[in-house]
Amino acid sequence: MITCEEFFAEFADYLENQVSLEVRQELELHLSQCRACHVLYDSTRKTIRIVSESNSFDLPQNVLEPIIDRVMAKLRTDPS
Repeated sequence: MITCEEFFAEFADYLENQVSLEVRQELELHLSQCRACHVLYDSTRKTIRIVSESNSFDLPQNVLEPIIDRVMAKLRTDPS
């Protein structure tokens, strides 16, 4: 089974459905066995859904994309 650190390294790509089937299966196995990572995953998905459905953030695409890129880069490099 993969470690939490390995999970965090793939987390952003997993959320964006940008991982191979093999990696997805490993991540989902880890999620099924690690409560801390499952809570992180669940709360992140809920936050994304709330923000995207609220239409509170009507930003121009040229402003929004760099913000998303920075957040996703942070998720990929900072497991804390």
